[in-house]
Amino acid sequence: MHEINLLQLDLNLLLVLRALLKERNVTNAGERIGLSQSATSHALGRLREVFNDPLFVRSTKGMMPTPRALELLEPLEKILLDIEQLIQPSVFESKTAQGTIHLAASDYSIVVVLPKVLKLICDNAPHLNLECHHWSSDILDNLRNGAIDLGLGVLNLPQPSELRFQKLFVEDLVSVVRSDHPIAQTDLTIESFVAWPHASITIPNSPTSPIMHSPLKHVDNALSSLGVKRRVMLKLPHFLAAPMIVSQSDLILTLPRRIAMLYAQYTNLTLLEPPIELGQYDYMQFWHERLDYDQRHIWLRELIASQTHEI
Repeated sequence: MHEINLLQLDLNLLLVLRALLKERNVTNAGERIGLSQSATSHALGRLREVFNDPLFVRSTKGMMPTPRALELLEPLEKILLDIEQLIQPSVFESKTAQGTIHLAASDYSIVVVLPKVLKLICDNAPHLNLECHHWSSDILDNLRNGAIDLGLGVLNLPQPSELRFQKLFVEDLVSVVRSDHPIAQTDLTIESFVAWPHASITIPNSPTSPIMHSPLKHVDNALSSLGVKRRVMLKLPHFLAAPMIVSQSDLILTLPRRIAMLYAQYTNLTLLEPPIELGQYDYMQFWHERLDYDQRHIWLRELIASQTHEI
């Protein structure tokens, strides 16, 4: 049996073979695929060696295919179609897309970002699932190993890094108190700010930068630079319980403005501008470079970006 070494097979020969089967003329076949007559003839010689068959013989009606050549036509068309589909970029159809995307986010991200995004996913990709994972110290490893597809938050990325990011919006800090809190009736000063007890939200084992992922640390550092100190009476690991506790106490809570505004809509809370400069930070989405061209992930990232630039 004649053995073929695929490592030595030039796939362009298959294009020549298809052109010859279609045209049954060396000159016309060459023109069809952009080759000269001599190059096409040379390719035909190599094809005869590969298949151990003449493939085409001259006749008064042109180049006549042998039985072997004719039996190659159908599988050849399939193989070339498969190759074309293999190298073409995949087309994402959101209406029929399936599977699960794993998202790492704090409860801040889930409350502030996901409601708008999830509604559009339900409307436009009804079979696509999201699984939210806790924002934790191993997020970088999970992005690298594929356990997490996309992260929402703030990270200090190592440089150089195989991780990608996109800025979604700029966030800052604001303080909230119950609406009838005595401090809400006067101008907020540093003295009154530190005179009352505080609550703080800290995310355990978070890899986030000190500016925004530990409001406790950032606020205390800003106060310390002014030579003053506050009392943090309560530390909370989540955002969810904070509005209920603060609305029924004398505590002051400093947290990201967007979630504070949401709290104020539904609870008895008033927003106060802190009497110290706490700066701003970029809120971003992160992913691994292997997903740069994944059509499903591109669609989701673009959806998130479009729905967050105005929040």
